[in-house]
Amino acid sequence: MKATATVLVMTLAPIAASSATAQNGPYLGLEVGIGSGASMTVDGTDNDVATTCDGWIVPIDGTNAGCDPPASAWSSDIGGSGSGMMGGLAVGYRFGNIRAELEYTHSAMTYDATADLAATDDVTVDKAQQELEVAETRIETVQYESFFANAYWDFVPGARVSPYVGIGIGTADASIDYFNRWKRNGDPAAITTFAGHPDEESLRRIVAGTTTIANVKLKDSVSAYQLLAGVDFWVGDSVTLGVKARLVEYGDFESGRLLWDQLRSHHSSRGPGGADVRYVVSTDDLSMWGVSFGMKYSF
Repeated sequence: MKATATVLVMTLAPIAASSATAQNGPYLGLEVGIGSGASMTVDGTDNDVATTCDGWIVPIDGTNAGCDPPASAWSSDIGGSGSGMMGGLAVGYRFGNIRAELEYTHSAMTYDATADLAATDDVTVDKAQQELEVAETRIETVQYESFFANAYWDFVPGARVSPYVGIGIGTADASIDYFNRWKRNGDPAAITTFAGHPDEESLRRIVAGTTTIANVKLKDSVSAYQLLAGVDFWVGDSVTLGVKARLVEYGDFESGRLLWDQLRSHHSSRGPGGADVRYVVSTDDLSMWGVSFGMKYSF
């Protein structure tokens, strides 16, 4: 009986040692996968004036209307979803069932989506009714450079098949490839902005076909958190292969105050020597999910 117990201990000792090695210690991780970005509502605002008070177009003589309006505002619903690739690097430490990890991820979601602009202030509504032919927003690509501190729970650490769940918090440098266009009607007769003005006909011709355009990569640093779940497959003493799913939610995004590329086909200002006209774009709908395949090397 004593001999049998000795043999059993000698047989199980290497297995226990191997399991302990697999459960505890540092590791490096590498992964690559696919992702999808959610639909979003993109809002904009600027300090533009009514066209009747644009000093590049109309002489300012104190009788102009719309020279001190509230901030212009508009909104676009970008439907559908973006899709693209993601990848990441991680360094972590395993404490039995628990893993702590620092992770960097890069993801790029392509939308290629265009949506109409909906004006939400009186001055911009008037522009839409009196002169605009096209008002649209286009989102090309949304990218994230993210840094997370993650915590995982491994249900059966050291097993050949080891499922886990996790949560992470962090920050991300987000960028949005943004295009915005307001085009005035090309037919001067269709423009009613200057009704009653003594130079109405010539002003219609000046404004006809002009555009307001923004074509820029918007940037902001946002907070982020993620929910994670996956399974690892031990393929060697130090190596695991695995698959991971994640849902990432990002904080509110707001660009800086930017000049239009052109405002009614002239410089982004209210008139020669006048105040610059700057816009801000924001959204609180940034999120993505991803599925990735990865490898971890334990030391």
